[in-house]
Amino acid sequence: MTVSKKNLMILLLFLVLTQFFGETKKNLVNYQILNERFLIARSQKHLVSVRSLIDEIEESIRSRSENDQLLNLRVLLAECYFEYGQLLLDGKEKERFFNTALHIVEDVFKDDLGNGRANYVAALASAALIDFVGVFQKLTLMNNFDVYIERALKNLQDDTYRGMAYMARGIRYMNPPWPFNDYKKAEESFREAEKYIPNYSGLYLYWAQLYLKLGNRKKGEELLRKVIEMGAHPLFEKQHEENVKTAKQILGVSK
Repeated sequence: MTVSKKNLMILLLFLVLTQFFGETKKNLVNYQILNERFLIARSQKHLVSVRSLIDEIEESIRSRSENDQLLNLRVLLAECYFEYGQLLLDGKEKERFFNTALHIVEDVFKDDLGNGRANYVAALASAALIDFVGVFQKLTLMNNFDVYIERALKNLQDDTYRGMAYMARGIRYMNPPWPFNDYKKAEESFREAEKYIPNYSGLYLYWAQLYLKLGNRKKGEELLRKVIEMGAHPLFEKQHEENVKTAKQILGVSK
């Protein structure tokens, strides 16, 4: 091979690699931007923004071939569907969006069963759907929640999501009817959650309600005052406002 042919091969290889890494970087940036926009929309509970993100992510998924970020986009899409369902008022529509979120992550499990965020979304969607089904389906969804949340806790790396997962597990053990409740496990889960989200008022609101269930009024009211006095977590600003309002209402009733 002549020197000129070698140089040509090197140039072609360079162009191919440049295009490959350029596309990879573009895909990564695209996912990061969409994820950041989701976190802001969720924090503000902005229904229109979440709806817009659903459309954009679906279009992004349709317009690309398989790549490292496609799975992440599918998980993000599922979480958008779940959060959108949370913001809706119509019961049938809420159920439809929760079901869609669950179906998306169940499909993700075919490629990545241990995806922490996907299991977290699956757990939340399963819990949300309990309000829309019959008794036997409720038991199935509750059992599914237990499987999903444990897989989420095993695989989640992000501290906020890990803390929220522990909190979700605490709520699960605090609220279901006997014999499916376990107040000791609920408290243990809240203590674990505090290691990761000590600045989220929602944790202390549920924790306070647990203590009130246990008859520990002093500790419950102490945590309710903590909710009122603490600042908002940047990822849950609107929810913090609602938490403070609820804490004030409970304190008014409990005194």
